[in-house]
Amino acid sequence: MSVTESGDDRTPSAPKHRQMLALLLMNANQVVSMAQFVEELWEYSPPPRAVAAVHTYVMQLRRILHGGATAVACGRLVTREQGYLLRVEDGELDLHLYESRLRAGRALLDAGEPDAGARLLRTADAMWSGTTGLVDAPTGPLLRAALAPIERERTEATVRRIHAELALGRHQELVSELCALVHQDLTHEELTGQLMLALYRSGRQADALAAFHRLRHALREDLATTPGPDIHRLTTDILTGHPRLEPPTTGHLPLTLDAVPTLVAA
Repeated sequence: MSVTESGDDRTPSAPKHRQMLALLLMNANQVVSMAQFVEELWEYSPPPRAVAAVHTYVMQLRRILHGGATAVACGRLVTREQGYLLRVEDGELDLHLYESRLRAGRALLDAGEPDAGARLLRTADAMWSGTTGLVDAPTGPLLRAALAPIERERTEATVRRIHAELALGRHQELVSELCALVHQDLTHEELTGQLMLALYRSGRQADALAAFHRLRHALREDLATTPGPDIHRLTTDILTGHPRLEPPTTGHLPLTLDAVPTLVAA
């Protein structure tokens, strides 16, 4: 997370300040109440003087954001209705730009433009991984709740983007990325299916089957369940070398990816 004002870096370094700023940014132009700050910063164990501490943190954060200025009348961080509000203009918050690119990338995929859509989704993902993500700020219950749907949407967009790139014949370039994504969530069937397909198309049948066995073990150990029928069908196709697993011969996105019929988003 980084904050700049007129070219100057105004990012706070203290963990509590960063956490408060992250909460304010996730609720840009909306009032964050004192109760919300206390819950986010200390969850269920606030100190006796939690409210006073929040006031102090806000005063310090205000000085950081205002470049050391003490006047607050025209500042970004203002007092409102027993809480605080951070003023953000249109186009200033990277999160909004990230979400806009995500929507535009998905729209391009829906319009049958896989290359342009995949490139835009990659750009959006790079933004989140770079400056937009809040991974370097502590997260309490409110931030975790706010970030969860964004992360789900990001994963869904990644699955769609990889589906498009597989259909464009980019399986070899995708293997490393898919290995990393599956390592982050060993129980994700869609990503594992895509990894298996990319490995198989790269001439690595044994590795593709090993990915399936890792998935089956992770599902059994972590979720007490088993892989679904689609990935079982993909595994059978890999074992038999079914022709439908072959890479595409054109750069056009097919209507469906028959190799993994429901494991990837249409």
